[in-house]
Amino acid sequence: MKRIFAVMTFLVLTISLAAAQRLPEIARPDNYKLTFTPDLDKARFEGDETISLHVLKSTPEITLNAVDIDFHEVTITSGGATQKAKVTPDKEKEMAVLSVEKPLPAGSATIHVTYTGILNNEMRGLYLGKDDKGRKYAATQFEATDARRAFPSFDEPDYKATFDISAVADKDQVAISNQKVVSDTAGPDNKHTIKFATTAKMSSYLAALVVGHFEYIEGTADGVPIRIYSTPGKKEMGKFALEAAEYILGYYDKYFGIKYPYGKLDLIGLPDFSAGAMENTGCITFREVILLIDEKQGSVDLKKTIASVIAHEMAHQWFGDLVTMKWWDDIWLNEGFATWMSSKPVAKWKPEWNYDLDDVSGTGGTLNTDSLANTRPIHQAAETPAQIQELFDGIAYGKAASVLRMLEAYLGEQTFRAGVNAYLKEHQYANATAEDFWGAQAQTSKKPVDRVMPTWVKQSGAPIINVKAQCSGNSTNVTLDQRRYYFDRSKFEANNDQLWEIPLCLRGSATGKTVKCELLTKKEESFTLPGCSTWVLTNAGATGYYRTGYQPDAIRALASDAESKLTPAERIVVKNDIWASVRVGQQPVGDYLAFAQGLKSDRNRAVVEGLLGGFDFIDRYLVSDKDRDQFRNWLRQYLTPAMKEVGYEPKAGESDEQKPMRAQLFQALGYDARDPETLEKARQLADKALSDPDSVDTDLASTALSLSALNGDSSFYDRVLAAIKNPKSPELYYNYLYTLPQFEDPKLLQRTLEFAISPEVRSQDALGVITSVIRNPAGRDLAWNFVRQHWPEVEKAGGPFASAQVVGATGVFCDAGMRDQVTEFFSAHKVAAAERTYKQSIERINNCIELKSRQEPQLASWLGQHGNAGGK
Repeated sequence: MKRIFAVMTFLVLTISLAAAQRLPEIARPDNYKLTFTPDLDKARFEGDETISLHVLKSTPEITLNAVDIDFHEVTITSGGATQKAKVTPDKEKEMAVLSVEKPLPAGSATIHVTYTGILNNEMRGLYLGKDDKGRKYAATQFEATDARRAFPSFDEPDYKATFDISAVADKDQVAISNQKVVSDTAGPDNKHTIKFATTAKMSSYLAALVVGHFEYIEGTADGVPIRIYSTPGKKEMGKFALEAAEYILGYYDKYFGIKYPYGKLDLIGLPDFSAGAMENTGCITFREVILLIDEKQGSVDLKKTIASVIAHEMAHQWFGDLVTMKWWDDIWLNEGFATWMSSKPVAKWKPEWNYDLDDVSGTGGTLNTDSLANTRPIHQAAETPAQIQELFDGIAYGKAASVLRMLEAYLGEQTFRAGVNAYLKEHQYANATAEDFWGAQAQTSKKPVDRVMPTWVKQSGAPIINVKAQCSGNSTNVTLDQRRYYFDRSKFEANNDQLWEIPLCLRGSATGKTVKCELLTKKEESFTLPGCSTWVLTNAGATGYYRTGYQPDAIRALASDAESKLTPAERIVVKNDIWASVRVGQQPVGDYLAFAQGLKSDRNRAVVEGLLGGFDFIDRYLVSDKDRDQFRNWLRQYLTPAMKEVGYEPKAGESDEQKPMRAQLFQALGYDARDPETLEKARQLADKALSDPDSVDTDLASTALSLSALNGDSSFYDRVLAAIKNPKSPELYYNYLYTLPQFEDPKLLQRTLEFAISPEVRSQDALGVITSVIRNPAGRDLAWNFVRQHWPEVEKAGGPFASAQVVGATGVFCDAGMRDQVTEFFSAHKVAAAERTYKQSIERINNCIELKSRQEPQLASWLGQHGNAGGK
């Protein structure tokens, strides 16, 4: 499952152990027969369920998971006798105990239940949604623990069973589920009944049903029919997704050595959907903006996101659906693998997108989360639904993916793939653990994977490898020492006994492209490289999940050699490593800027994107008011040559990399450098785009709108607000919507905040708008006050995956007074699924305060010497 908010991000949540909420090991299901009759007008549904199960030992009761279920009649049949069961709900544990007078013997049994459920507005379980024309639909979102809201069940991943699903719908409505339709008959009354084929064995959280007004386009790959569903009037925007899905399915069939196992594949775009997408077997649901796109006018960034999310969810069909973790503590096996795997087919399909560099950048972002003291290990115990929900974070997705990428590089691509396929073959249609996975890799590779992987999976944080290189004759002696890296300088400097087994590859300035790959297993080890090198990389190839600490002379040498001797991926990693040293005071911020000057001629999109992110952070947090003009002047001189080279207008035949880079340079020149010419150009383009969206490249138009909001007045605000009402595509809707938080006029930002919690904005989008205002320095105090004043409305918005969003957004503060306000407020208003997010926000604020006090004077000194030099 992918999760998104204003942008594609992952929530970083918490684990706080509480009373166990596991089902007793009394029985195991074999099959569910489920009939759903939704009443969209009354926001409820009738359910009829028969569970065929195997009772493991004689018992007078069976416990099922159930939430918001109104039981009508429950009977249990066993040994030829049928008994009426008494239902005792346990709301706190989200369970219901079904008890009978005569104990059930061990062996086969069936439970029959009739019940009523709620079509809730929380985008969980079986819920009610609306399209942009007001037409209602019902859809499911069961992961992690919400199948129990749609039907009483053994709602734990290890209880796999087959499903026979039916839906009773209005005559003009369609129904879509995990399998193909086997019959569609008239009745009862003015309805029709759709029955679906029996599913493969799967966990309850992967069952799916969508009922409403939908249309589709279809294609095929390897004999598997593929449909892209949308609400009426949008199906043609599914063409890009269909092309991507067809390619990806063929790629996975070959890679995994197991043909796609579910007969058909439906991808459904839903207007109301809290997550980004969900990998239900054969029936993947998406938030429509990351499935549907205007293929001619759609941005490159959105195309990349759509392809990546489709690849992620389709990878789950094997890794997560076919083979499922036994318990949620190994959710990283699903999400980390799908995140890692999704790049492979996309990179093969669209090599011009340089997706490998996005993976490297993503690893850098994940390392930032893992540099907090309040991070967690990849494998984390969890028992309650809240604890389980908290596991779907940047560690399960990003860190796990990065560690798998490092493991693949260590073993070799083909060896790693053989281990993956052996694991899938052994555990298909069943459940497995992390130990099963790395055991298969160890057996296949004959390398100590089962010794290496626990050091990455079972302990928190990530190491930094400090490099000391010294020439001796015609060779370089390299000493490496490892320690855990923290952003918190006091923790970083303190001794700790954590130790990782680190696969790494060394390359020096004198070794050319030749690398020496080793397994670092001790706190300190020494190696020898040929030639006399002025610098030595520990992460040659940029596949490692760790940081490197360089000596000052090595940083200076790297700045000179970066463009000529480092690959783009290595440039990204070294830039991140130098910044990490700045964060803990080992290097002055000027060293980072000096390295950036060494890349002034770099036109690689991913490298430029990373540099611009660093400049933006410096501008927001490290530049004092008296130095701001000087910094902006330096930045204008640095960026202007690149902007002129790329140009404001797309060129015939330019690569897909140019469009997003143009937009990023445009944003940095306009926002961080406040270049007058750029801001004027932005307003011209914004006016043009609002008048005719097809007249301006979408990548650039979004940035132009955002920059124009900086000095935008109420007239411009009203034009953007009007554009929200009738967009040509989901992408344009979000471009307009997320322009509103970028204004600097407090009155207009107040309008934006009030608009966010109004009925005019979908619940799933409300918190994204509010947190965008929080991230806007001009709206920070205003938005924080608004959140506190409107907490009941804010707390209800966004569905189950948004509860920590506002808590996480407070991490952008860099002020002790704001920190104290956050502490006071969330001590009184606890967010159940955000304890770790809260701690991380406080930690980020404290780290920022310390960094600012240490590096702001260093920056002022550097600007005094270089502020007028720009990129020269």
